[in-house]
Amino acid sequence: MRIGFVVCEPAKWGLGSLFEQLQSDPAFDVGFYPTLSDVHLRLPRSARQEEYRQIRAFFADIGSIRGDLYHSPTDRQAPPDAINCDIVFVQQPWGMQDLPRRLAGRVRTAYVHYGMAVIKNDQMQFGLPDFHPFLWRYFLPTQAHVDAINHSAGPRPPKMCVTGHPKFDAYLRPALPRDQCLSWPNPLAAQRKRVIFAPHHALEPGSLQLGTFAWSGPAMLQIAQAHPEIDFLLRPHPNMALGLSRSHVMNAQEWQAYRAAWQALPNAALFEDTPYFDTFRSSDAMVTDSGSFLAEYLPTERPLIRLERVDAAPLNSFGQTFAAGFYTADNQADLETRFAELILEGKDPLAQTRADLVPLLVPFALPAADKIVAELRSLM
Repeated sequence: MRIGFVVCEPAKWGLGSLFEQLQSDPAFDVGFYPTLSDVHLRLPRSARQEEYRQIRAFFADIGSIRGDLYHSPTDRQAPPDAINCDIVFVQQPWGMQDLPRRLAGRVRTAYVHYGMAVIKNDQMQFGLPDFHPFLWRYFLPTQAHVDAINHSAGPRPPKMCVTGHPKFDAYLRPALPRDQCLSWPNPLAAQRKRVIFAPHHALEPGSLQLGTFAWSGPAMLQIAQAHPEIDFLLRPHPNMALGLSRSHVMNAQEWQAYRAAWQALPNAALFEDTPYFDTFRSSDAMVTDSGSFLAEYLPTERPLIRLERVDAAPLNSFGQTFAAGFYTADNQADLETRFAELILEGKDPLAQTRADLVPLLVPFALPAADKIVAELRSLM
């Protein structure tokens, strides 16, 4: 059986456990179809070409490239008939909202959303008319997500399978020792406290408006500067530069200067690699205004400070389940207070609450990859 993966952003790659299992099984012939995201397509031509070079190189290191959906020399995208396989997996609808419809009748399309849907964004999550109804399978992390789809208005995927999320298969494996996680500025000093700052790009009106970087960006840099005894990682969303520019919070030069100021600190580093679960598990806390990271970080059972704004898109019903496990801050003073309590003083009254929530995110002892492969084998 020929299995393809349409991929466009290395930072969003979360199907590693599934790809590895398929790659090791002689019953499957598996490879990548790299392309550019809708964000990359807005870049100048030379920047698009360089972005694609990096995307292609990243996935070529993991497995074989079965077809290019972007032709760099001519700066052209390939039509969907360039996808030649039995089943193709996609991870996001952005930039390919009609791909399942265009493949229908020739290639089965399977969908595993790259993140964990915790923000109320129903149409994009499961209501796109040219996307979701044309899926062969929608592999979902929990029954709660299926229930949300069944209670929504609009088109529905024809076949939904609850498998857990392949991203979370990492939590079923032994954690990498702290001193072997090299993403930290002082990796061998494993006893030092470690904090991840993960800002989101949705800042401008009309977006999900999750981002708080206008105040939290400078505040977190000040905290890192004030605490040289603690190690920090800046883990920005891949589209951070675009979000900052669109919202007029920072232009490209200001964003680069911010990154440089962060990297100049002896106790801080920039981390944009993927997969990132070993880094999560080697940390002591996260500060974020992201959506998916609220769920993806929770199985570490370490504290998370959620940065909030009053006009942000709300949590969906699944995300609300986890709200009791987050600490929150909506201004610099609150953030500094939370940081002092959690990191400096070690007070964590929500520790047991988080531990109780973990089974909702990792619902099966069996990896999600195993359950998805079993579904694929049902066709053979």
